Amino acid sequence: MSAGAPAGLAASVHHALLSEQQAMSKHQRSTDGLGIHGRTLVAALDIMEETQATVPSLARIAEAVEVPLADLQRIFPSNQAVLVAAAEQALVRLMDSCVKAVVKVDPEDAVAQFCALGDAYIDWADTHRSQFRLLSDERLLDTLNTPQLRRYLNSLTELMSRMLERARDAGNLAPEENIPLMVLSSRTFAYGVARMVIDQRMGEWYPELPPVDAAKMVLRDFVRRIARGSIRRAR
Repeated sequence: MSAGAPAGLAASVHHALLSEQQAMSKHQRSTDGLGIHGRTLVAALDIMEETQATVPSLARIAEAVEVPLADLQRIFPSNQAVLVAAAEQALVRLMDSCVKAVVKVDPEDAVAQFCALGDAYIDWADTHRSQFRLLSDERLLDTLNTPQLRRYLNSLTELMSRMLERARDAGNLAPEENIPLMVLSSRTFAYGVARMVIDQRMGEWYPELPPVDAAKMVLRDFVRRIARGSIRRAR
């Protein structure tokens, strides 16, 4: 055997290991360092992505996580409990992102804060695509009738309402503006724009821009238009 053989062997082994790492599934890569709880949430979402939103059984999830079903059942009594936990984790991150985005903006500029809130929502939806789809599909998860999840949506509604009330009090909206209806209109529009990002439809309108950037531009335009329209109606 030549003196160069060990080096060649080492190179071959390194190449094989590198190839194996590159071939790792998204689930394997994203669960490094996580415990059973975190790995379970990732596995469930990955399976749903692969099976086009079919809710996997707890046994299937346990198999993917490579733990005995009995061990998993001690943490999650059902597959629905897994989905609720995954959704709640995403909603916690959404609220955290929204609050952090808002506090960076001048508290006297409620319209700018509302735009920052929209930006945070778009970023969250883009980062948590599986959870966004999960929360949007009532066939998979009854979000509105799950108190554990509904409280986060209520908190978001309250945050939006307070911002719009401040905007109204500052003269940026008409004094008689219907705040609850404006909150609903804004959430509906933001959801639709986020959905276009998730479904890769934003490129139809702004192919020259990254989808998230285009979505934020459209959402800011919406906020400013409703603010201007509200003031015009008051005159």
